[in-house]
Amino acid sequence: MYLNRTIPRVEIEAVSEILSHLLTGDVDKLPSEAVLHRFWTFFDVEHKQTSRYLTCLRKHRLTEVKCYRDTGTYCGSRFGQRSPERLEQCRRLLANEKTYATAVDVDPRTARIFAEYSSCFRSYRRRVDETCVHILRRTITDRRLRAAKVVRATMNSMRPLLRALPTLKIIHLVRDPRAVALSRVNFGETGRGIYTLNMKKSESSIIAEASLYCHHVIADIRSRLELEREFPGRIWSVRYEEVVADPEQIFRDIYKFLGEPMPRTTHDEMQKKAQKGQVMKLSTKWQNNMKYKEAVTVARHCAEYFQLLNISSTET
Repeated sequence: MYLNRTIPRVEIEAVSEILSHLLTGDVDKLPSEAVLHRFWTFFDVEHKQTSRYLTCLRKHRLTEVKCYRDTGTYCGSRFGQRSPERLEQCRRLLANEKTYATAVDVDPRTARIFAEYSSCFRSYRRRVDETCVHILRRTITDRRLRAAKVVRATMNSMRPLLRALPTLKIIHLVRDPRAVALSRVNFGETGRGIYTLNMKKSESSIIAEASLYCHHVIADIRSRLELEREFPGRIWSVRYEEVVADPEQIFRDIYKFLGEPMPRTTHDEMQKKAQKGQVMKLSTKWQNNMKYKEAVTVARHCAEYFQLLNISSTET
């Protein structure tokens, strides 16, 4: 396993480019993997406005893309399962950089895996372009207010977007590292410890996960603070714990930040979700499921996180 992977500039720029195409409705320029991603079905409840697009994908049997099987084995299904060198090789081969494949003398079997992957997606893309993409385009362009939830992008990808899209606003959501760590170790066998197996054996998986999270989120917060100075009034930071504690006020603050009236239906749905989080005690669950020594160690490892947010590590 490999820790603290530095994200290459080409990936940072690619994230900006994809988000730009998505937010502007320029779906023809979106990667095939984006318009055919399995998350369209996994999280269909979270993006109800695209229900007609999902219905179309299902109608034409475009929700079960089979192109990833062999590339997933070669490249890993998650970051950290392969070396940075292998990940870079996979990125360039997935981008179908033929000159690169020739230069590094890729073995015939590996070359065939990626050739089949490209052929597979060309077939799916042709079908989705002929049947459903126009629905996605209209869904986006017919709406004045557009939003995208992005989990794995970094704040470094936001600068080009802020420059290119003058009306773009960004909400930066962060969460207590102890809660994040607990969530990650309880995720399941496919995710547990996947990034942290090389941490010191004397440390628990919770400490390892929290330390890794803080390594990345601290860098993100620092980038966000720089962007706030460059683009005043266009970035808003909020903690998950604040949302759960006072959802009514946070929702109103968000829509005020956006300069938009808050729809009653949105308010009611968000209240319902927040109340569920309160009942489940999601923001404080870690207090009863983490050893005192672990909590103290995480607070020490993540001291800069709390300092940058100007909060105490004992604040919940």
